[in-house]
Amino acid sequence: MPKSIKISIISILVIVVSFLASLLYLQKELINVSVASFKANGKDKNDDTKYIQEAINFVAKKGGGTVSFPKGTYFINTIESISLKKNITLKFNDGVILKAIPNASPNYAILSIHDVSNVRLEGKVEIIGDRYQHEDNSGEWGFGISIRGSNDIYIEHPLVSNLWGDGIYIGVTKKQNYSKNITILNPKMNNNRRQGISIISAINLKIINPTVSNTNGIAPESGIDLEPNNNHEYLQNILILNPVLNKNKGYSFLIYLKNLENSKNNVSITVKNSDRITGNIRVEKPESVKGYINIKYGK
Repeated sequence: MPKSIKISIISILVIVVSFLASLLYLQKELINVSVASFKANGKDKNDDTKYIQEAINFVAKKGGGTVSFPKGTYFINTIESISLKKNITLKFNDGVILKAIPNASPNYAILSIHDVSNVRLEGKVEIIGDRYQHEDNSGEWGFGISIRGSNDIYIEHPLVSNLWGDGIYIGVTKKQNYSKNITILNPKMNNNRRQGISIISAINLKIINPTVSNTNGIAPESGIDLEPNNNHEYLQNILILNPVLNKNKGYSFLIYLKNLENSKNNVSITVKNSDRITGNIRVEKPESVKGYINIKYGK
């Protein structure tokens, strides 16, 4: 067989394989189910956790896709949590509320994004905790959105309030001691008990146009707090753009790097247009912590 014909056959095979791969990709992308199809209707006070999780698991087994939420209030067992899977998009129609069912646990999450990749939360969703109905006085770790050890996460327009702990928590798991490539657009945190947003360990994190207000209840009570737990963790390529932080009982903006002492991991933190931060700002960076913190008061 002439060499030119062999090359043509190989080229055709490459095109065919690429076309089939594209079809498979599109097929995955087109999978779209409603939680209503799994008996979560958002129209009563029944526990919707199981049904929402079944919808997510169904789409995950198909390779990924979208789970949509019609307008309504969905009651969530936060001890079980809604556990996101790889390649899942949650799409919220206007008027969707995820509301915590009161419990006595010191540690919970309404949405758990742990050890996964390529997760998106699209549309406006209101997430409401149980701080006024919590059934015990101990603990401080009830979270609205918990992101741990995960990569390639996009979240837009969450309104997170009344959590027993933090509105959003970004940290680690045993598998991965950072979360990476995270974008959070237009988050609004209000009246959460411990923190508005906690950033424990992250690489390539963008938080754009955050509004964090009225954090109060148990220390640190900060609007946004960047505070690793140990010197193996990361705060690299962190961008916080246009923050509006006000009426937080602790520091409105806190960068506390004492636990990074003698770390091999340099820090790189940029805050732009910080002139709308009202209340105290605290930055503690020991000399042994290498890298930079750049807080710009204008553009």
